[in-house]
Amino acid sequence: MVQIGVVGTGGMGGRHARNLANKTPGAKVVAVMDIDQERARIVAAECGGASVYTDAQAMIADPAVQAVVIAAPDPFHAELVLACLAAGKPVLCEKPLATNMADARKVLDAELAGGRRLVQLGFMREYDQAHQALKELLDRGDIGQPLMFHGLHTGEGGIEPRTVEDVIINSAIHDIHSARWLLNQEVNQVYTQWVKAEATRPETCRLLLVQMVFKDGALGLIEMNADSNYGYQVDVTLTGSQGSARTAPASAPTVKQARKQFQTIDPDWLVRFDAAYIREAQAWVQSLVEKQPTGPTVWDGYVAMVVADACIQSAKTGQPQAVPDLERPAMYAR
Repeated sequence: MVQIGVVGTGGMGGRHARNLANKTPGAKVVAVMDIDQERARIVAAECGGASVYTDAQAMIADPAVQAVVIAAPDPFHAELVLACLAAGKPVLCEKPLATNMADARKVLDAELAGGRRLVQLGFMREYDQAHQALKELLDRGDIGQPLMFHGLHTGEGGIEPRTVEDVIINSAIHDIHSARWLLNQEVNQVYTQWVKAEATRPETCRLLLVQMVFKDGALGLIEMNADSNYGYQVDVTLTGSQGSARTAPASAPTVKQARKQFQTIDPDWLVRFDAAYIREAQAWVQSLVEKQPTGPTVWDGYVAMVVADACIQSAKTGQPQAVPDLERPAMYAR
């Protein structure tokens, strides 16, 4: 039985904790941490009476905690992963790996120095059946050589408009990883354009477009609508030399009623990827039991940050930006 501590008990952390406690054989949630003690107590009770912490470092240091899930706000990811690496404890960290290149590099260097993979990144689309089916189809050669990746990603805006940097690092980074994973190719160049959320605030972003060129010459387009006003949607279309393929539509039924045909769109990512989060948790715990790391790595998180940083630089300059050519360390060989 793998004894797990969860940092963060909000929508994402609470989901991870419940999935591990109730839907993952071989896992036991023994501790949760949140600065909101009442929320943490509720999640702890749902997990069978886990210990409650308000200090993440103390929870990570608890000898009863053998592995850690990090679902804290993005700015805390890097420092918490570093604490887990220092303690020699495996960790499943939500994306992004960090919010800047320097911190992402620190995490990569720390894991390399330790000589073994302890970190899995929460790029959960690898565990989504619709994405897996597309990956299998492409790898079989069913549509020939991939020529273009088109990722559509929509959400609904909050009270405050988001900055272009936040939309890239917090949201579009999922699509960056999906493109690399599906095509099994690295990105050579990016060009970022966006529509401002508020005309008087040029740093804000309502809709983002990222054009990509891959090493083998394939093209990519990420369309991220941060304030769609209609719901959460993730859709991928791949164009190949012998055909094209698109991810299956959402699971909601198509309804015909009163001379209308419609399909309900998911309200958020927790609904859209509910099954993927369960499979992600189960695969992570199984990898710990078998001592065979699987899934998205620190290297994947770092490279996604490198591409995201190039996207940000392109946004600032208004020009296409080259992505550095990186050499994959042997520890992350596929």
